[in-house]
Amino acid sequence: MKLFTEQEAPLLRALGKLNYTNPFTPERLELEEIILGRPPAPERRVWNMHDGARGTREDVTELAELAKHWANELRRRTELPGVKLDGTALDVAEPVVIYHLFEKHRAAMTAQMLNSPDETRFPCYDEFAADFDYFLNRPGRRLQCSYEPERTFAIYFQIHRAFHHIFDFLIGGTLAAGKLRAEVWQSLFTVDIYRYHRALYNRMQEINTLITGESGTGKELVARAIALSQYIPFDARSRRFRTAYPGCFRPVHLSALPQTMLESELFGHRKGAYTGALSDRVGYLEACDPSDAVLLDEIGEINAEVQVKLLRVLQTRRFQRLGDNAEREFSGKIIAATNRDLARACREGKFRNDLYYRLCSDTIETVPLRDLTGGSPAELEKFVDILAGRLLGEEESKRFLPEAMEWIIRHLGAEYPWPGNVRELEQCVRNLVIRGSYTPAPPAEPAENAERPELERLLSRCTLSADELLRTYVGLVRRRAGSCVKAAEQLKLDRRTVAKYLPPEP
Repeated sequence: MKLFTEQEAPLLRALGKLNYTNPFTPERLELEEIILGRPPAPERRVWNMHDGARGTREDVTELAELAKHWANELRRRTELPGVKLDGTALDVAEPVVIYHLFEKHRAAMTAQMLNSPDETRFPCYDEFAADFDYFLNRPGRRLQCSYEPERTFAIYFQIHRAFHHIFDFLIGGTLAAGKLRAEVWQSLFTVDIYRYHRALYNRMQEINTLITGESGTGKELVARAIALSQYIPFDARSRRFRTAYPGCFRPVHLSALPQTMLESELFGHRKGAYTGALSDRVGYLEACDPSDAVLLDEIGEINAEVQVKLLRVLQTRRFQRLGDNAEREFSGKIIAATNRDLARACREGKFRNDLYYRLCSDTIETVPLRDLTGGSPAELEKFVDILAGRLLGEEESKRFLPEAMEWIIRHLGAEYPWPGNVRELEQCVRNLVIRGSYTPAPPAEPAENAERPELERLLSRCTLSADELLRTYVGLVRRRAGSCVKAAEQLKLDRRTVAKYLPPEP
């Protein structure tokens, strides 16, 4: 007798794959369609855990109930006489149980994460461990598990933090926003989460991440989401994680510091290393736990001497304090960010090739505001709502939001490209609060040439299809022209043809 029928197998496999699928890719929606037997709502082209009121979507709750049913049913069937627990059956059953345990304990873990973020002790582990043994570690009738409960618990907590921080820091319902969230998820769990679980969960700090993108597109937010969502080991005996996650992010704004102070911030110094060094100092690199991440913001601005010292850290993970010969070890993760084209800077001799190649093993390109909103007033309103809430508070921002959106649409238009990205939108909101109007700054003279390096970079790769090349060029012309109508005139195309090659709206 088999553990499940051939008719049940596709649903069980799809349920199990929810554990190992990047939730921000189209595959997640496809799996939900298979499991629930219905397509997602027509307006839902990007997966989201929450409904509009920040509650959990009904689909997510329904999936959790279905996983609960099948986890208990599979356990019941393993007790029946004559049931064969062969490798194929176990490979299908284990992920279903793992997904059930993830959903069952999500509320308790998320509540402690949000309400007591600095607390490292998690008493809820006892109930989790009991459930883990109940389903997966029964002598003689063991389903199957690839790793021990405490590592599973630690990875669950990492996934909960990743969901929370990616959603909170990277908003937007367009395909471009969904793609950015998917890339951040891959930076944490890689493209193959099976491999991550087996071999990489405690080694991802050895892989550097480079975040690029226009100024004001949230590179630090991406870095923060990654840093606060890294793997933190859990000790089952003490019921404690090794460190509290809010302290895992250490940003250093490189261009804001003179060289001596910059090196002291990064590497530390000994007393007397330079004028004003009155005592020993521990730098960011030395203070890092393996679960910590240092953000090197504006990495493209550092001079050649600091580049050499950073290269040594990335190559050997060792460094010296200023004025000291003792070797010290860096055990955390490096995240670098820049709005410069580092490949071009390398060609021009302004940035070291070897440092660049050490940085770009994992790259993320942030998305400009014009693509995050896709020209949709509803998407733009999400950003205005957040910015107004920070300035006015929740109650007053509700009163302000309709008048702000009305002014923006009437005077700037839904397709205004926001060249200053979120920083410009924030300035617009502040101007509307204070003066009731906003005047965009005139475009800089070299704006025409500013996009040329980006286009040159894409063309030099020789990997664009003809359709992608058209989309890229039409998008550049549209941004410079300011509207589809003007772009169509310049390209000598029909407006509908121009719209066809622009990124789709949600």
